[in-house]
Amino acid sequence: MFDAIFLDRDGTISHDPYGYINNVSDYHFFDYTFNALEKLSSLTDKFFIVTNQSGISTGKVDVENVENIHAFIYDQFEKKGLPLKKIYYADNYDESFHSFRKPGIGMFEQAEKDFGVDLRNSLMIGDSIVDIQAGERCKMKTIFLLTGMGHDYLSEVEENCEPYLICDNLLVAAEKLL
Repeated sequence: MFDAIFLDRDGTISHDPYGYINNVSDYHFFDYTFNALEKLSSLTDKFFIVTNQSGISTGKVDVENVENIHAFIYDQFEKKGLPLKKIYYADNYDESFHSFRKPGIGMFEQAEKDFGVDLRNSLMIGDSIVDIQAGERCKMKTIFLLTGMGHDYLSEVEENCEPYLICDNLLVAAEKLL
């Protein structure tokens, strides 16, 4: 059904208790994440994680720690047999149209270049308005989640965006899509 599914990281597939996660021991998937992803894997053979990690440029997050967290994520996806192709991250505050930082579309353009992804036939799922804006800029279907920062952005998303679905969490989104 989708060429690829793009997922935000913190607040979408995992808890975001501190705003900046700087240690793999502080990184925790939601209890339902892998159940949801297994359902979503029937709709695609490519998952990508696209995450803003501006804490790197401000010194709040160490790049080596981000890489360790991402290694852990790859490992968990692999153990579940889920097709995570790549984790892309933005490490700065540049929000121009083609920048890596969402709502910029640079991470999506890189996936298109690296893996031949058809962005117009892909899906973006996230808990922030910038996730939805980036997906819409790429002409993708979008799903806005109320986990993470979702409740904080709900009225702004409803006023300024047109998500395909608004769901309580990733599992509800997967079940609605199926």
